[in-house]
Amino acid sequence: MRAFLIFYLITFSLINAFCQDTRVIAGRSYFGNPINEKEICDLVAFTTRPEVTMAVENIVRRSGLKQNFYVMECPNTDNCFAATRNGERLIVYDARFFSRLNSVTRTDWAALSILAHEIGHHLQGHTIKSGGSEPNRELEADEFSGFVMYQMGASLREAQSAIQNVTAEFASGSHPPRSLRLKAIETGYNNARELYPKVTSVTAVPEIKAVETGCIEGNCMEGRGTAINSRTFERYEGDWHLGKRQGYGREFTADGALQYMGSFEAGKYSGSGILFLHNGDRYEGGFKNGKMHGKNSRYIYSSGDILTINYEQGLRQGFGVLTRNSGAQSNTYFKNDRQMH
Repeated sequence: MRAFLIFYLITFSLINAFCQDTRVIAGRSYFGNPINEKEICDLVAFTTRPEVTMAVENIVRRSGLKQNFYVMECPNTDNCFAATRNGERLIVYDARFFSRLNSVTRTDWAALSILAHEIGHHLQGHTIKSGGSEPNRELEADEFSGFVMYQMGASLREAQSAIQNVTAEFASGSHPPRSLRLKAIETGYNNARELYPKVTSVTAVPEIKAVETGCIEGNCMEGRGTAINSRTFERYEGDWHLGKRQGYGREFTADGALQYMGSFEAGKYSGSGILFLHNGDRYEGGFKNGKMHGKNSRYIYSSGDILTINYEQGLRQGFGVLTRNSGAQSNTYFKNDRQMH
């Protein structure tokens, strides 16, 4: 059996904080290092990779419960954790993390076991309780992990491989010692074996490989080349000058969808271009310093309606014409992006 998710850091003690009326959950990693979910994931939306979704579904299905959380990717955080934000439960991960832990544990099962542990926290309601991580909660999540690992076809040794290889024997205020955690996994594993004695098949989970980033093709200093952003995984194909995007190029999202095509200057949208928005709308017109900026620009709604108006530094300004998809037209007026009539 090959190819499993590689996860490393687990379990958090969650505390509430507030910043600009946004609830922030701060926590601690498996080794007790503080992690502020707001700080490291501000730029990441609720998106994940299909492989991770499949792995999560496989784990949750074996619990007999409904999934009560979202999964999101947070690049360059070098960890995985369970948290809540604005009332939504999350499992957050860094895909680059996966391949590194694979070599440490020397088994693909370690990844899945720790992912199961994180899911166990959510399904058992640990992340909505006050007080954060506690030894008994960690042991409950470990037992859940062992229970699921047996059902998925792992041996007991494979189910315990993550705890055995990446944790310390010493207890802390929030986490029990390694020996107790290994015992909890064994308990869950044996409980599942009593209930399902004939489980022999192995559930294959697609491997998540670290995405190659930086310049992957051509000349990304002077000429034409292709590069992938190490944080957002957005891809750029086009002209370069002095190591920056300059001239004509195309920008794609991490999922491969076309996001922008047009002119660049000093790495930013500049000149004429087309910006494709996540909601299905698109903007056609001028840009300046990365913002929509130009006369008689067109904002085309997903419905087919078209607004022709001037943009200044990303804001709609002055009189414009709205053309409905039926062909009917009406005049409108905007001030600082606010429609006045």
